[in-house]
Amino acid sequence: MRSTIGRPRKLSDRQVRVILAWHVRFLLWRALRKTLKSQRQLAKEMHVSQSTIGSVVRRAGQYKQASPWDRHLDKVRQRKR
Repeated sequence: MRSTIGRPRKLSDRQVRVILAWHVRFLLWRALRKTLKSQRQLAKEMHVSQSTIGSVVRRAGQYKQASPWDRHLDKVRQRKR
């Protein structure tokens, strides 16, 4: 990779390898992205707004209150006590 012609290089061989490795990861991500749904598509499929999907993602699932199924299970457990 070293050339004796022209200006001295700004990047070392290691830095060039890091850039090329990053580029390969980026290309793989870009190829995968084409197969994934966007937030807008997911929201449309679930009949909610895109901001609702974003809110759930931002809060890592801590979205408002427990799901109806979990509430039902809690009621069943309380009745058994």
